[in-house]
Amino acid sequence: MLWVVRAGQKSKFITSIIENSEIYLPWEGYSFPLNTGKTADEYRKIVMKEKGTENRTSVSNWSGQINSFVNEIKIGDYVLIPMFKSREYVLATVSGEYTFNNRNENGLYHSRKISIIATKIPADIFTQPIRYSLGAFRTIFKVKQERDVLKSIDLWRKK
Repeated sequence: MLWVVRAGQKSKFITSIIENSEIYLPWEGYSFPLNTGKTADEYRKIVMKEKGTENRTSVSNWSGQINSFVNEIKIGDYVLIPMFKSREYVLATVSGEYTFNNRNENGLYHSRKISIIATKIPADIFTQPIRYSLGAFRTIFKVKQERDVLKSIDLWRKK
């Protein structure tokens, strides 16, 4: 499985991701563990409380991303991390389970260990449709063209 996990607004946590070999749920709030047997309905209630909204679309979107980060991403999955200004990507594999750390000074309470495979992957190695799909507004999502993305990266690495 291949996921996109963003490094916060304008990739502000990309240095932490690379230096610490961790991906994060880079949202404000949520300063408590999210993995204590939560159901989809419980995640929706958490989001409504934290975000102060009952907008069904927004609540569904955010709660689904939390569930993906905590429960659906598996060890061995690939993660593509966009680097905002450079239009480059980092490719990694997930090497650790979800972890909660309430002492993180940046408010990055939720993390997963990763093993970095490649950095500075240029966006222009991907076809235009793939670039559009990787530009989705969500923070965390599954990549539909996984095979094509990984093949493009593999070809780029062999040059």
